Order: sequence, then C-alpha cells, then structure tokens
Amino acid sequence: MSTDAQPPIVDETTAQPATVTSGGGDILMDSYVDFINNDHGTAPDQWLVPTHEGLFTEHPSTPVDEEIVKSYQKMESFCDQMEPWYLYDPKSSLYYITNRVKEFTAEMARTSATPFLHRCLYKDYTPQCMLSCFTTSVLYANRTPANKPMVMRAIHGVVRELINVEAGRNFAAPIEKLARTQTLFMYQTIRLFDGNITMRAQGEKDMPLLQTWLSELCNMRDNLGELAQLESSATRTQPPREWEQWVFAESVRRTIVIAYSVITLYETMKEPEEEDDPGPWAYIHRWTLARALWEAGSPSEFDRMWKSSSHYIISNYSFEKFLEHGKGKDVDEFAEILLCVFIGVDATKEFISTHQD
Repeated sequence: MSTDAQPPIVDETTAQPATVTSGGGDILMDSYVDFINNDHGTAPDQWLVPTHEGLFTEHPSTPVDEEIVKSYQKMESFCDQMEPWYLYDPKSSLYYITNRVKEFTAEMARTSATPFLHRCLYKDYTPQCMLSCFTTSVLYANRTPANKPMVMRAIHGVVRELINVEAGRNFAAPIEKLARTQTLFMYQTIRLFDGNITMRAQGEKDMPLLQTWLSELCNMRDNLGELAQLESSATRTQPPREWEQWVFAESVRRTIVIAYSVITLYETMKEPEEEDDPGPWAYIHRWTLARALWEAGSPSEFDRMWKSSSHYIISNYSFEKFLEHGKGKDVDEFAEILLCVFIGVDATKEFISTHQD
C-alpha cells in the first residue's frame, strides 16, 4: 500500500545521520533529552515551545533486504485468510489480530499504555491531544447500548478537533508529533473497526493524514542502523544515554510498525485480491524485541535489564533469527501480535510456552 509522502532513501552503509552518538546507542532527540536533564523549575515551558523542523536531522530510510522479502513470502498464509468469514472464526489469525487491535482502547483506558505506547512516555509532559485520547478511550471502553450514541458523538468531536488543530500546524516538537500520530491512530482503530459505516467512511477520508504523520515520524526516528549490525551480546555494552530517550525512540519505532500494519490489514480486508504497491513495507522499519526492556519502570531497572537480558533488533516482520535463538519470556505483547501475523496464533503460543529456558 502506498503512502502520500515517503521518506528519502539512503543506503545506511554509505550515509549516516550526522548526529549518531559515539556509543552507537539510540540517536538524536537531543532536545527531548536536554529537557529531561534540565531543571524543570527554571524554565518550565522550554519543551512546550514547538521546535522548527530544521533543528532535527532527517533520518533516511533504507530499502528492504532479501531477508525481509523472504519473511514477507512466509506470511502469505495469513494473507490467504482475508475472506470475511475468517473474522468470525476464533481459530483464525485474522480473528485474533482484529480483536487485538480493537482492544487497544480498552488497554489505554485501563493502564494508560498500549503495546506501542510506553506507560512512562508522557510522564513529564502530556500533550493535550493525548489527554483527549485517554479520556476518549475511557469513554469508549465503558460504552453501553444506552450511552453509545453520545459516546460516538463525542468521538466524532474529538477527531475533528484534533484534525482542526494539528493538520495545518507547521511546527511541533517531536513528542507532540508522536502524540498526535498515536492519537489519530487510536481513533482510527475505533472508527474503522467499530462497525459504524459513517464513522468508517470518515476514518478512510482521514487515512492520508495519518500516513503523512507516520512519514514524519519515519524521518525523525532512530532506525537502529548501527546496532542492527552488532550481535546481541555486543549491544549490551552500548546502552542508550538515557532511559527516557529509549522510551521515546522505541515508542516511535513501534508506533510506525503497528500503524502501518493495521493500515495494511484494513486495506487488504477491503481488497484481498488487489496487488498493491508495497508502500511503506518497501523500507526497513526496525524495533526492539525485549520484554524486560519495555516493561522496565525506572532508569536503574532498565540499565540492569539492558546488561543482563537478551534483546533483539527486528526489521519489519523478520523473525527468523529470533525464532532460532530467542526465548518465550522475551516476547512482550507487541512482539506477540506481530508473531501471530508471521507464524500464526497457535505457533506463537507454542513458541512462547516451549522456549522458556
């Protein structure tokens, strides 16, 4: 599936952003880290000021390699389950994935987090759109037949407010770009999968905006180009400079992967026979598979887990090496969702239960 705006393509072996740290850890977002390190009391509003685009180095995207292409080919069985009746078969991967996506709002309402939105991501600063996303999730998670008309009316209102405020906004801080993208994506999971025909049509109209915002995230993310070349043991000697920086960077990476996955899922469900342009899946989107790192709740715990636990850099859906060397205990909710697409629900459960040691 194509997107309206694609990030520039540069081979990471010949060109690297100028701001890569000497330690090979997570990259850039220096203004975000500076905000965290500074005394909040002396300049409480400095991070709230939108940052000009030119102050951040654009991170290039890299075309997929042969290993990723092979992983796509292994997912053909999932793509064969796009007929409408599979949505009602509890044993099908399509049933599991669509219901898992629809649970994101309930998770947000219950824990203030999702598999792609870290629970500490907005601890120090929460953009207004994310506050609205949380309250909307609580409202939707507690809908009843009696109050659903008002709930859906409220959702329609907050979506229009988000778009009116953010669509024409030229300058925004990185944390605000991430928040508005996550917020719109959460609203899309409601509008596209609730079953309301009118809201689904409105969601489809707003899909290009979500794709544009995702492309912006691709341009500013750390795509782990250097760490991907290292063995797992070697990465343990190169921890990120700041835990908060890793939380932000990994949330960006996971948001990109899950949002593109859901968009592709929806488009494929609509037109299962259509051979479409691979769009964003023509490029490498890396993320970190490590339950211990994602669930760490403090800098000290994260540092300890980084040095003692395994973590794997996954490119798109390329799980082959992890399935060969990884353990079930490393699989968090995000990885489980993607694994179910890659090898199926039953095989994923089998791997998690039999590869604990």
